[in-house]
Amino acid sequence: MRIKIFIFFLPLILSSCMSKMHFLSSIQCDFPLHSPYPGGVLNIPINNNNIKKESPLITGNLKFTKCRSSNKYTKIIIPIPLDFKGKKISVKQEEAFLFNEYLTEKFYRESRITISDENLVNPGDDFIPRIKEEYQLSLKAKQTYTPKRLNAWEMNIPVVGQISSEFGVRRFINDQPKNRHSGIDIYAKEGTVITAPLAGEAIIASNFFYKGNAIYINHGAGLVSSYSHLSEINIAKGDLVEQGDVIGFVGQTGRVTGPHLHWEVYLMGISINPEVFLSKPL
Repeated sequence: MRIKIFIFFLPLILSSCMSKMHFLSSIQCDFPLHSPYPGGVLNIPINNNNIKKESPLITGNLKFTKCRSSNKYTKIIIPIPLDFKGKKISVKQEEAFLFNEYLTEKFYRESRITISDENLVNPGDDFIPRIKEEYQLSLKAKQTYTPKRLNAWEMNIPVVGQISSEFGVRRFINDQPKNRHSGIDIYAKEGTVITAPLAGEAIIASNFFYKGNAIYINHGAGLVSSYSHLSEINIAKGDLVEQGDVIGFVGQTGRVTGPHLHWEVYLMGISINPEVFLSKPL
């Protein structure tokens, strides 16, 4: 009788184990959200049977990374620069096209602000060496690539507050045209807690001329985030942080007009809209 009962339940046991094995082999690659516009990201599933391991993928001049979402599909993830002028992005291998994606137009408004400290708008010669050094440090940081397989790309919002300037804005400071706004500004009271939206390693935790107190976190696989204008930094270079850890506090250091967090996200060195990593829009 015992043997018969064991044989009866054996298929159920095997079925349960196979289900768990299939679940464990799947990786969440839903983020960043598919957002086919300049400043967004392409997140396209490709059948693994159509990808030849020995041949490189061809994406023109665009950088890309991959996320193997299951045994059947691999997600090809391409960050689209803000200044991208093309209407279509193609990915092919040898002579075979894996996909073609037509981009949508994205409206980015203008923003004009006034800063009373002229040194923060047109810095004197004494500040130039520092500014150049910090530019190179930030450039190297955002281009960091660690070959790490991320199990989840979804981020939490780093601070609770009000959006005071969105990503991609065309900026004018004291009527002078400046670089496009490569992040999101979140207004909050000075001293408001800032938390890590995703686990990673602090690769910069220092004071910058323009950014004020700033942090860069390497999340792996070409994903890097930065946090600027902090009143206080709560971590040090080399620290490992988990999602939700306190990394600093909102401030108004550097070139600012008031307390806020300037939050940037880079993928393969390209600045992209941080909102594509959030499950709920800001």
